[in-house]
Amino acid sequence: MTHTGFDIERVAAVVRRIAPAAALVVLVAAVLLGDAAGARAVYRAAPDLHRTEATTVAGAPVRAPDENALVSQVPVQAVWLAPDGTGRLGPVTVEPGTPVGRTVPLWVDAAGRPVAPPATGTADAVVVGGLIVLLGGAAIAAAGWLTAAAAARQRSRRLAAEWAAAEPLWSGRRIRDGADAPGAERRRRGRRAP
Repeated sequence: MTHTGFDIERVAAVVRRIAPAAALVVLVAAVLLGDAAGARAVYRAAPDLHRTEATTVAGAPVRAPDENALVSQVPVQAVWLAPDGTGRLGPVTVEPGTPVGRTVPLWVDAAGRPVAPPATGTADAVVVGGLIVLLGGAAIAAAGWLTAAAAARQRSRRLAAEWAAAEPLWSGRRIRDGADAPGAERRRRGRRAP
């Protein structure tokens, strides 16, 4: 049977084929946009802070003064550049046993003084990335489900139409008034009078 209308089954097949690529695009977008949201949150929290690198000019002791500390850090002399480009010398905290000449990340204020690092923005990154994954995944799943359901309905209608055309020919049931059905004359002759 030839079909001349819109074929949703082809659309459903295309949706099934591109769904994995679309999921990958959603994941990449979630990572990139989540990272951007995290960076924006860090900047909003501390717009005057700058990240730089300090180079140690003295070796750090091998053992921390407080062995029971959760995070063992020791002060050591280091040099770094302030935001205005001038050099600075002062203490920074590093892991015990850090050798001379090691570069360590350092956050400084506008005057070039070391400060505590700002909030990481992880929460914002996770929320934005998670929402993108949820919404993108829901859109992909909805497209797959809707096209599959429409294709199933179209197949069902097509099968019903084909069955309606073929069933009277092989079953011997009457077509319209029954005069042109195969076996109609034989059935009429074989009837008994009441």
